[in-house]
Amino acid sequence: MKQPFKTAREVSEYLLMRPGRAMKAGDFDAFQACFQFPVEIQTFQGQSVISGVSELKAVFDAVRTHYAKTGVTEIVRHCIEAEFTDPHRVIATHETRLVSRNVITQEPYPVLSVLYYDGEDWYVTSSSYAIEDREDHNAALLCAPLHRGVDTAQT
Repeated sequence: MKQPFKTAREVSEYLLMRPGRAMKAGDFDAFQACFQFPVEIQTFQGQSVISGVSELKAVFDAVRTHYAKTGVTEIVRHCIEAEFTDPHRVIATHETRLVSRNVITQEPYPVLSVLYYDGEDWYVTSSSYAIEDREDHNAALLCAPLHRGVDTAQT
């Protein structure tokens, strides 16, 4: 099957819309359908490798709990840049703004993602979050069991 998008930006926007809508609605099945395992998540505090549905569900629930505690009512994401590295892979950067009514709940942050086309659909395989001001948000993203902290001796 030929992939349905003409530009890498279209791929990125597709994979911003679907999981964002699912996260807001609490629809884990729709959220999970956007990822291909293993999924790597990186933050300034460490990294996780999510190898299955139960681990992804733990991250989904932890992030939704963070959003509820901080009063998030809208998840506003937009593609900054996206580029095909080959016909089956896109590297994309987007910015996320978490909003409570009309107030931003934390500093906007960029995310670098690797998106993969398996011949049927596009999926997220890796995301690196640059969240500087919310250790609780980073902790929610890293709740998968294979979390590895950053080795500060090497930085």
